[in-house]
Amino acid sequence: VVIWGWFEIFSNFGLNTFLTREVARRRDEANRYLVNTTILRLALALAGLPLLGGFLALRQLVVSPPLEADAMWTIGLLYGGLFFSTISTGLTALFYAYEKAEYPAAIQTISTMLVASLGVAALLLGFGIVGLAAVSIIVSGVTLAILIGLTIRMFFRPRWEFDLRLQRAALAESFPLMINHLLATLFFRMDIVLLEAMTSATVVGWYGVVYKWIDAINVIPSFFTQALFPIMSRQALEDRAALRRSYVFSVKLLSLISMPLAVITTLLAYFLIGLLGGSQFLPHGAIALQIFVWSIPIGWINSVTNYVVIALNRQRTLTWAFVVGVVFNATANLIFIRYFSYRAAAVITIFSELVLLTFFYLVMKPALGRVPWVRVLGRITAATALMAAATWALAQVSVPLALAGGIAVYGVAVVLLRPFDAEELGRIAEIMPERVRARLAPGVGIGE
Repeated sequence: VVIWGWFEIFSNFGLNTFLTREVARRRDEANRYLVNTTILRLALALAGLPLLGGFLALRQLVVSPPLEADAMWTIGLLYGGLFFSTISTGLTALFYAYEKAEYPAAIQTISTMLVASLGVAALLLGFGIVGLAAVSIIVSGVTLAILIGLTIRMFFRPRWEFDLRLQRAALAESFPLMINHLLATLFFRMDIVLLEAMTSATVVGWYGVVYKWIDAINVIPSFFTQALFPIMSRQALEDRAALRRSYVFSVKLLSLISMPLAVITTLLAYFLIGLLGGSQFLPHGAIALQIFVWSIPIGWINSVTNYVVIALNRQRTLTWAFVVGVVFNATANLIFIRYFSYRAAAVITIFSELVLLTFFYLVMKPALGRVPWVRVLGRITAATALMAAATWALAQVSVPLALAGGIAVYGVAVVLLRPFDAEELGRIAEIMPERVRARLAPGVGIGE
């Protein structure tokens, strides 16, 4: 799966982000961008075949034990499915460009259910990991068929429109996006690699189960920023002031969710780790989660800031931010893991996110101006502090009481402290049911 992930990043080459950004600005050229980026995707997937063969041959010679036949078949089947999935990735980017993010989300849910149900059937029938890989190809084919059908029905029927000049421009623009993706992947998993090298499999197990919850939580900013990206891409070209307002509003909205979520996860960490991993992962898995989860408020801001920088066509500069982040993460972990084990890795993740945010902000600032962070986040942070204090006090009595009381205190604090101004409150009201919208009129309580 890890090997397949590398080649998936290579075949995608950042072209999905490029496609979303450009089509969001020029919908009349959607077919040209879709067709030519798809040609590039398939060409890159083909180019990866000899690279994969060479890598596997070298691994079989120098790494002990070598991969078994089933593993080799699995890698081959997964790579075959890559030809379906890479086209699907491009079509998904098209839906984001047309601001129809709900369709990819629904299709992903269907795909996940199919993989789970067919995967269980394959295992029960004795096909093992090869059967799971075959299921992956089948589901990829079904997903692609659904996306093609919806594209024809909702947007246009793709037609041949070869443009070599566009392909060259796409590769030049997308290459730093691909490098950034690789560096981001390395950034978010460096600690696991170093823990494995410097501690034990037991420690890696404690820490690994934390990532399962963090990955699940991070679905929220991922979908949010991808849905927002086409809007920001147009604003970057047409109205920088509107882009700045969208950025500040997004930071507030994500922080409004991420900060209390970190408090709740800290409270429920023992339950969550026990639920997913069992008692053998306690207490250390819970301690790691309680620390690690405080990286998400910064990480979620990084998620939207990253896409703002890409919308501004500054992805090449962004690469250096990821390089600095990876170097800081690796160096700090190499120094401190030997003394503080997984606790160091979790704390360093928080500081690594802060390093990334600092560099992202420095890249973004010349285009959007200074962001008044205290004014933007101060009231939400204060509400979170009140929630944390109430949660800690009530946890001495009962965890369920602490959960309910903490959420109640946070809600009241947000209403009283008014973190959103009138314009932002109006944007929130637009997506609310009409009855709720009337209650959220500016001046009622949570607008400035």
